[in-house]
Amino acid sequence: MKARSRLYRIEGIVLSRRDQGEADRVVRMLTADGIVDLLAKGIRKPHSRKAGHLELFSRSQVLASRVKNSWDILSQAEALTVRRRLQEDFERATYARYIAELIIRFFEGETDVQLYNFVDQVFAHLEEVAEPMRFVRWVEPRLLTLAGFRPTWDMCVGEREDALCEAELHPQPSDRRPYGIDPAHGGALCPNCFKAHREMRAVQQLSPSALSWLQAFQRREYEDVRQYDFPSQTAVELSHVMEHYIVYHLEWRPSILTLMQELGRRE
Repeated sequence: MKARSRLYRIEGIVLSRRDQGEADRVVRMLTADGIVDLLAKGIRKPHSRKAGHLELFSRSQVLASRVKNSWDILSQAEALTVRRRLQEDFERATYARYIAELIIRFFEGETDVQLYNFVDQVFAHLEEVAEPMRFVRWVEPRLLTLAGFRPTWDMCVGEREDALCEAELHPQPSDRRPYGIDPAHGGALCPNCFKAHREMRAVQQLSPSALSWLQAFQRREYEDVRQYDFPSQTAVELSHVMEHYIVYHLEWRPSILTLMQELGRRE
């Protein structure tokens, strides 16, 4: 008789956890081959050996057994990297939860080695960077690109008179007219297209400063953008801009966004 389950070993990053029953927990992990839910039996008991190896955002190697019509059961776990600061620092933990939510929602189980390695590096840097909010703004366009929703910030995505505008966008501090963002068309609008479409539901105003930073975050490595002064007013504006763009494409608002906006106002 063929066995109902068989053992397998995988490496993954813990994205979320939820309690199940009296002592169990369902652990959601990002792996190079997908996002998986595993049932860790007895992990909430005081003397569980697995608990410390399955903390949020840690990278762990686990042994699990396949179970038909149910969660696979996690029997052993060994932490390879424990992200203590992402668990203990409230601000960093909040941003890590946000990134984890985006991964779960945008990729829905379809992952690869590139995404896995990127997320591992993102959590490593999030422990160390001086300005977590600025770093998350840099991470967002890269996750959007990997998910197939790369924003266009360098060229106008608007349409006028049944033709694509495609004007190159070079925002300057001296600009007197606002730009726009149109998530339905995937990016930014020149001042003329924003004026023509500003009454459309999804279109929002975008300052020259915010557009300049969006372009910089998308074009440059983080080491390049972290050295410049990041105006607090622009930082707050970008938090709303990225929320608008991401929520439009997800058709869902990450629950952690309210807390993130509060953190942004404090910085």
